[in-house]
Amino acid sequence: MENFSKKNTLNLFTMDFDIINKTPLYSAFSELGKRIFLPEGIFFWSGRAKVEAELNGTIGVAYSFENKFIDGGSSNWVPCYIEDVKNYFQNTEISDLVTYASIPGLQKLRENWKKWIIKKSLYDESTQQKEIIKLDKYITNPIVTAGVTNAIFLSCALFLDRSNYIIIPNKRWGNYDNIVTRYLGAKIQSFEFFIDKKFNVKGFNDAMKTVIDNQNKLVILLSFPNNPTGFIPTREEVNEIIDNLKEINSDYDIPIITLIDDAYEPYVFSNQVNQCSIFYDLQQLEENIIPIKLDGITKELLMYGGRVGFATIGLKKKWISDDKELETLKKEIDNKLSAFNRSTLSNCNHYYQTVAMKLIEENKFNDIIKKRDKIVEILKQRYEMINNLLNKMNDPLLTVDPNAGGFFVFINLDPTAISAIDFADHLLKQYKVGVIPIQNLEENINGIRIAYSSIDIDDIPETIKRIGLALKDFK
Repeated sequence: MENFSKKNTLNLFTMDFDIINKTPLYSAFSELGKRIFLPEGIFFWSGRAKVEAELNGTIGVAYSFENKFIDGGSSNWVPCYIEDVKNYFQNTEISDLVTYASIPGLQKLRENWKKWIIKKSLYDESTQQKEIIKLDKYITNPIVTAGVTNAIFLSCALFLDRSNYIIIPNKRWGNYDNIVTRYLGAKIQSFEFFIDKKFNVKGFNDAMKTVIDNQNKLVILLSFPNNPTGFIPTREEVNEIIDNLKEINSDYDIPIITLIDDAYEPYVFSNQVNQCSIFYDLQQLEENIIPIKLDGITKELLMYGGRVGFATIGLKKKWISDDKELETLKKEIDNKLSAFNRSTLSNCNHYYQTVAMKLIEENKFNDIIKKRDKIVEILKQRYEMINNLLNKMNDPLLTVDPNAGGFFVFINLDPTAISAIDFADHLLKQYKVGVIPIQNLEENINGIRIAYSSIDIDDIPETIKRIGLALKDFK
C-alpha cells in the first residue's frame, strides 16, 4: 500500500483535459460542464477485467450457467434472466437484452450512426469528397442518449449556467422551456420566428446582440423542420442565417454554440426549401461556430418508444495541431458527455441500441431510406392536402405559418377575437377534434398545432371542415 502513489489515488477523482481546455468549446461550457468528468470507476475496471482477468468480479450483473436456473437450458455462462422474458424477444441473444450497455453507447452503433450522419449530408462522393472527409474527421463519435429529449437536456446542461441565455424562436417545442428555464434555471432569449412568412433574420440578429451584452458566448437552438410549425428555411434563408452568424463571430470573437434539433430531419415535403440539416453547413465553417447535432431513432427509424438518441459535436481543424491531438480531444469530449450519462441515467436501453445497430448494419442505408420513403410519401400527401384546404378557407381570423415538413402545421388565431385555449377546448367538446393550443401573448403566440401525422388523409377534409365550423361559433 505504501508504494501506491498519491497521483494514482487522485486519478480516480480528477482528470486533466489538456486539449479541450485550449478550445473555445471549453470556454463556452457551463460551470457544470467544466466541472463534470467520468472517473475511472466501475466501467473502467470492468472493461480492463474483460481483457485481463481470469476471474471477473467487477460489475453488478448476476451471471450463472443457464442450465442452473432454466430447465433444459444450455451450459453457457449467461446473465441471469426470467425465462419468460426471452419469449417476448425471439432471435435476440440474451446478452443483447438484459445486460448493461456501455455508458456512451454501444461502440458499433456509434460507428454506424456516424456513417448514417455522413449519408444524410447528401454530399456526393464523386464531387464533394473534400466535404465528406472533413465531416468524417471533424465530428465526434455520436454519444448515445435516452432519446433526442435527453440529448437536448445534456447539451443545454453542458453550456448553460443559471445566469445564461439561450436563443430560441418564439414558436418552439414547449419542452425546451421545461429543460432550460424550469430545470436548469437558465433563460430564453426569444425572437419573433417569422416576418412576412420568412425566417426573421433581423430578429435573430437582434437577439444575438442582446445576449452578447450579458455573456461572452452564444448558445442557440434551432430545429428544422420545426415543431410546432413545420417550418424549413429556403437555401437563401440558410445562407442569411450563416452570414449573420459569421458576422457576429467576426465582430465579437466569441464561441457560438448552435444546437440543432434534428428530430424531424427526414421529413421534407417541398423542393423549395433546404433539403438537409443546417448542421452540415455549420460544420464546414472555419469560424468558431460550433454545431451540435441532436437526432435519434425516434422519428428517423420510427421507433418512438426506443428512446435512443445521439449527440454529435462538430469540431474545428484550427483547434488542434495534429491527428493525435484530434483523437485526444474526441476522447475528452466523450468523457464529459459520458459523465452526464453516468450521473443521470447510467446508460441507455441496450435492447433498442442493438435493434438500431442491426437495422443499420443488416440493411444498406439506401434500403432503409427506400422503405422509409413510403412513410414520407404518406405524410407528404397529407401535408399537401391540409395546406391546400387551409389556403382555401380564406378566413380573416386565421393565418397559417410557413411549413414544408415535419409532422405539424400551425394555425394562428386572431388574439383579439379568439383565445387559442378556448378555441381548442370548444373544438374538442363540440366537434370532437383534438389539437394542441399554444397561447403566450407576451411572445405574440396564439394558435393551434395540428399533427397531421396522426390523421388519415381521408379524414383531413372533415378535420378542416370542423375547424371552420368552430371558427364561425366565435364570430
